[in-house]
Parts: sequence; C-alpha cells; structure tokens
Amino acid sequence: MEQSYPAHSRSLGRPQRVGRKTGPKPTFTRADVIFAALDIGIGKFTLSEVAGKIGVATSAVYRLFDSRDDLVRACLEHCAKSVDWDVSPSMKWQAALKQLADRIWNVCEAYPGLDILLFTLPGAYMPVKKFINRFITLLMREGFTKQQALLAFDFISDTVISAHIGITAMNTPDASGVSGLERTNQQLEETDYYRPDETYMSRGFLDEKLDLIIEGLARRLEDTAANTPDD
Repeated sequence: MEQSYPAHSRSLGRPQRVGRKTGPKPTFTRADVIFAALDIGIGKFTLSEVAGKIGVATSAVYRLFDSRDDLVRACLEHCAKSVDWDVSPSMKWQAALKQLADRIWNVCEAYPGLDILLFTLPGAYMPVKKFINRFITLLMREGFTKQQALLAFDFISDTVISAHIGITAMNTPDASGVSGLERTNQQLEETDYYRPDETYMSRGFLDEKLDLIIEGLARRLEDTAANTPDD
C-alpha cells in the first residue's frame, strides 16, 4: 500500500557564523523554518527567502540555524522521519527491494528537489543510515554477501532517484506551458523507436527496470550458492 506524505543546489556554501548569535529573539520555531524551506524547495531555498516566508529578518533565522547547511540537514532529517522505513524481518528480499523503491519514490514526490540533492550532497543519506544497516542485514540473512547486499541497495536507490529526476523533467513545463514530454516528442519522427509517452508522466519504465534488476540479483544469488562448497 502506498503511503501518503505531507505536501510541501547543492549551493550550500554560505559561510557559517561563529560566536554569539545575533538578531531579535525568535517568535517562531525550528519547525516553522523547516516547513518554509521545504515549501520553497529543499534544493533551492535561500535563508533570506525562508525568512521572508515566515515574516522575520534573516538574522532571526540565524538564531536557530547556524548556516544554510545546518538547515538543509534539518530538512533531510524531517524528510526521512516522514517515511516508515521499517521492513518486516519475515519479508522476502524481492518484496523488500520493491518496498524500498516505493518509499524512495514517494518521498521524492513529496519533497521537490530532494531527488537531485540525494545525488549531489555527500552524506545526504545520514538520517537513514540505521535503516540502511538493518536493510543490509536483512539481505544478508536472505543469502546475499555483504558486497551483494550493498550493490542491491545502491542499484535500486540510484535507479529510482535517477528515474524520478528524469520524469520530473518530463513533467515540468517551460515558460510557454509546454511540458518536457511535449518538447521531446516535437523533435522526434514517427519512425523513431524511442518515443516517450504518457507513462513518462508517472513512473515510466521504472517498474520494468526494477523487475529486471531483481531477476539479475536472483541469478547472482543462485550462482553464488552453486559455487559455495558445502560445509
């Protein structure tokens, strides 16, 4: 069952302020700042935009967050907590990987810009590292080596995130209101094989890709078992 999620650049280089915090005493909360940043977009907000959205001076935001980097990390933690990452210990590895794919897709849908940030910000996965450890353990109990489990997790995650980035581009209209899908098809001939259609407005070939990956992993497990000497 799909979950519902709350609706809401790597340019993290603003220097961190040190020493005594300045600005008026805040009349707002950390949550107010986080929600404002997510509404603007986790990958593109500026602290001045966030301050304007909640109606305070930028200096007031610095009383709660030391830098833009600090706020980005808080936003990532909020996004991670919005998802039920738990996997039943009795779940088969194939179902666990598909559930993982759905969770990643849905959280990227809920927070625009998160997909690109996950690819471009080193350590963006830190808020879910405990889940990753549990997930790798589950795969290893199912017969994966540690390396195979890490490969499976990384392959599924990267496939979902990259697919979401591409499909978001297909859905995004330009200044004249024409979507990326329409712009692409305007440049193609009827005889061209690769013609994106309306399925690209949802998940495209993602589910077929996931099935192919899982089939390949199953064969790898069979080969590993066949070549492992009996004790």
